[in-house]
Amino acid sequence: MIDTLRSVAHLQKEIGDELFAALISSDNTDAVRKFAVSLVKGSDHYVVGKGGGTYPVVIDYGKSVEEMVVYGNYNWSNPDTTSKNFPLSGTGNVSVSLEFVHLNKSVSTREVSDYLEANGLRAATIEELLVFGMTYPEIQREFPVVALGSSWVDSRSRRRVPYLVGHGSGRKLYLHWSAYDWDDVCRFLAVRKS
Repeated sequence: MIDTLRSVAHLQKEIGDELFAALISSDNTDAVRKFAVSLVKGSDHYVVGKGGGTYPVVIDYGKSVEEMVVYGNYNWSNPDTTSKNFPLSGTGNVSVSLEFVHLNKSVSTREVSDYLEANGLRAATIEELLVFGMTYPEIQREFPVVALGSSWVDSRSRRRVPYLVGHGSGRKLYLHWSAYDWDDVCRFLAVRKS
């Protein structure tokens, strides 16, 4: 019972007081019951997001990676985040619905990739991450947002993947060595496969 109460308190902190109040006062008792059962069973992950867990974005492939970084208005971005290191292959304007996967534990890149594959998801790409950062600039202040769908191998043969993070009043775009584990606070940006 204590663990369940801790899970409920963690959920309230995670989704906010307003959404939590809406959940527990919902007339949809079946949905609330299923959600409560998942808490009691100790679900090891959950999807976080507005509007049913999705974040719609439109990618303009007429923009370069460098332009997307500028439009993201970051206080700092890794200088290796370039079109040379992360070439784009799309054309036109493409609408995508993004969602978060939070595994609620420290995980390796391989564990996240396996989870996404097993659940009909693919990892978001750098352009999806950059447009997400432009469209929803405040979210990265809450937790790191990772896009495992794009990577670059640096001069020391380390595979690097992009992620967004906020520190105080700043918003930053980093490249993380994918061989390191990801902290339990990280959210992995994903797209549902058709």
